[in-house]
Amino acid sequence: MVNQAARRRPEVTAQPHNERATSWLDRIAPLSGVVFAVLAMAGYLVIDEFPDSDTPVSTLTGYYAAHHAQVARGGMLLAYSVIFFAFFGAAVYVRMRRSGAPPVLAATVLIATAVGAAEGLNSAGTYALLGDIGGKPATTPGALQAWHILGATGHPSVDVLALLLAVAAAGLVARAFPRWLAWSALVLVALHFTPLSFVGLLLFHLWVLLAGIAMAVRPGVPTAARTRPEPSGALNPA
Repeated sequence: MVNQAARRRPEVTAQPHNERATSWLDRIAPLSGVVFAVLAMAGYLVIDEFPDSDTPVSTLTGYYAAHHAQVARGGMLLAYSVIFFAFFGAAVYVRMRRSGAPPVLAATVLIATAVGAAEGLNSAGTYALLGDIGGKPATTPGALQAWHILGATGHPSVDVLALLLAVAAAGLVARAFPRWLAWSALVLVALHFTPLSFVGLLLFHLWVLLAGIAMAVRPGVPTAARTRPEPSGALNPA
């Protein structure tokens, strides 16, 4: 009987640590989506009205002469937001794995997060570079226009669509997310294929904010905890 008690003791002491780790992952990590959305929208607001890709060179030189500093600050805010987007994607991945969703959906979230973070850093770096060179007399109008076209060309990102579709499927099939979150993800996917695709990209930030709050308020119960088998009766004294 002494040996049996000794074997049981580590399980009892390890449980609070596991619960604390689960609590952090389920309630704190998803809130990184809120920080991402706030920083990203702040970056766009700081940049303010950005000329489109068809703007003449003469207009661009005047624009950057007056607004290069705010474009650079906006680019830095966007770069910081990408860090929190990566944490949010990791929180979504962990929730999917614990909910019993198909592994392919969790893998899709992980890949989409990695690609989205890389694209986000590239876009933020373009804005920061434009802000840096836009006010320098040594920058030629042709070079400024080339970099501006690269930064002003917006299109629906495949990584965003993949992330939304994976969350929608996991919410509707495995109940890993609230149904309203899954259906709203599908609406955003459909919106990306309409003339309002840019609006859909902006609404994606609001969706991430709401998803982060929903995941933190109602954390999912790990499937392993619900299906854990009872201890074997062999440990009980005869």
